[in-house]
Amino acid sequence: MKYVIRIIQVSTLFGGVEFLAMLLFGDLKASVQPVAFGAVCASLILSGVLGILERKISKHKKTNC
Repeated sequence: MKYVIRIIQVSTLFGGVEFLAMLLFGDLKASVQPVAFGAVCASLILSGVLGILERKISKHKKTNC
């Protein structure tokens, strides 16, 4: 389970990096920039939540063993 969460976390971060690159280096219209910024923020939040979840699962497994 730990590796599944890690894979999802890494793929989410890569998606956020892609949107960040589009935001910084792409020629986006002003109406699209908030959407790209929202996608970057959402990927960071989701990655953080998955990291917290992974730590709680690993701590829970250590106490049960």
